[in-house]
Amino acid sequence: MSDKNPTRRRILLGASTLVGLAGCTSLGADEATTPETTQQKASDTASPTETVSQTATEEDVPGYIEDHWHGRLFVEIDGDIVDFAQPKYYLDNIEDERPETVYFHFHDSAHGPNEWSNEKQVVTFERALNLLPGIEYTRRDGDHVVGYEGTTYDGADDGTDVSVHRGTERIDPTTYEVENGDDFWVSVRTAEGSTAGSDRSGQLVVDVNNRRLNEGGETFRRVDTDQFEFRDDGERYRWYNTGEPVTVAEALGALPNVEYRQDSAGDHVFDYGTGGDLGGTYHDAADATEILVRQRATPVDPTTYELQDGDVVWVYVHTDNAPNNN
Repeated sequence: MSDKNPTRRRILLGASTLVGLAGCTSLGADEATTPETTQQKASDTASPTETVSQTATEEDVPGYIEDHWHGRLFVEIDGDIVDFAQPKYYLDNIEDERPETVYFHFHDSAHGPNEWSNEKQVVTFERALNLLPGIEYTRRDGDHVVGYEGTTYDGADDGTDVSVHRGTERIDPTTYEVENGDDFWVSVRTAEGSTAGSDRSGQLVVDVNNRRLNEGGETFRRVDTDQFEFRDDGERYRWYNTGEPVTVAEALGALPNVEYRQDSAGDHVFDYGTGGDLGGTYHDAADATEILVRQRATPVDPTTYELQDGDVVWVYVHTDNAPNNN
């Protein structure tokens, strides 16, 4: 996964026919392995699912047909993250009625709850959003306008802020074409969603090798500190902070079996002591391993960044060394 904007699209053609894998690959819950942590970090640019001959040559073309592209999409309305792990977003359930959704969709067996899939045709991000049930996007006089489940949020309205990022960069969805490995964050914040006072709350989403921690909603409720907690209120990822603010590193350290630290070079180190396939030490400097810590689309230093009211923090820990993780 990379925040670098690719400068062109490629397809590999060889002496034999290029064969694309049918359907999008899935990742079983028991397929991860303990990550390697000692090798030098390799390039973090994701690769599309493809099969090519050994005599492949490169040719510039405007898109692709055989490859299936993947990335992650977060749509957030006043701090609440849209749950794409619902049947109404799955291709198998909507393709018959809306065949064009094959161009941008989700799968029940995806590599994580927010992983989108793109097949058959290159699309702009504007079209991608409009292919999702209940979501609409347009740009009006330079402002983003997002519709969600019948409610329209116009960035031109007083008290409404709508931003669209690919990685950490703002993009224009009407012209930006979806690329393999893209992480998108669509944020809508309104005056109605703002709060005041010394109590703070927000969301904390932690993905380890494409498994989201606390999916069942019970694990994080074991956090029991005077300042930082999760409650039994039906919101699995909502944190609460009372009194003095805590850093992201302190918040992560309060989670069961989790420890965050940095090495002498300032690289992320994430310890997950659950045991089994997911357990291990993940080092951002290791080969084929990546750790991202962002407040929405902005990278933060967990050791110094203090949680603020309304923050949505995403921690992404990934290694290609786990089976089917690349």
